[in-house]
Amino acid sequence: TGTLLLRRSHAIYFNANSVEEFKQSEALIMNSLKNFPNRTELIWRLARNHFRIGKRTVDKEQKLLIFENCLKTAKRGMQIDNNSAESIYFMGLCLGNLSLQRGIFSSLSNRSTLKTSMQQVIKIDPAVEHAGPHRFLGVYYHVLPFFLGGDSEKSIHHLESAVNLAPDFYENYFFLGKVYFDQGQYSKAHKALKKFLRLATTIKNDSELPKQIDEAQDILARIKTNNDS
Repeated sequence: TGTLLLRRSHAIYFNANSVEEFKQSEALIMNSLKNFPNRTELIWRLARNHFRIGKRTVDKEQKLLIFENCLKTAKRGMQIDNNSAESIYFMGLCLGNLSLQRGIFSSLSNRSTLKTSMQQVIKIDPAVEHAGPHRFLGVYYHVLPFFLGGDSEKSIHHLESAVNLAPDFYENYFFLGKVYFDQGQYSKAHKALKKFLRLATTIKNDSELPKQIDEAQDILARIKTNNDS
């Protein structure tokens, strides 16, 4: 029964495009957890659901509560299995989003935790969530100011690793294209962002995708202007 419920929640999760649908998937996982309270594959999936709901929640207080819940759930998974790559990954993801919501000072205080947790996931299983830990660190090194450890070379290294590990995952190309563009590597940026736009046409359930498509098209237009001048 646990496996059947897990399959059903999995199917709902991958087709979900609203908070309500993610909550349906969450309810099935919670149901399974009543019978199997210590199964990490259920716990990290619950954390993943919290994360998706948090990303789609508009109210700031609600958002904070959901990400806190996500963090608590992921940490519970880590307590049961400290080598659960998915639990560590979603712990880092939810901590990162909590830090963003609380403002820059909280983010700075969590810098080393975010970095070491993702490095740990890379050692255990770098392919988690379509090379998620490499993607996370690529963005991390890109957005941090230089004097706080920002590093374009490290950012490119991690995002190129993400593309190599998960060559069909759209977001890896989006973030890589942005870093290439910021570094003045326009032909590489053009290629990565064109690939992102091709892959993006197949994605149905990412609430941030329209914004990313607009940004990619804007960068491509700027590259064209730059090439024409």
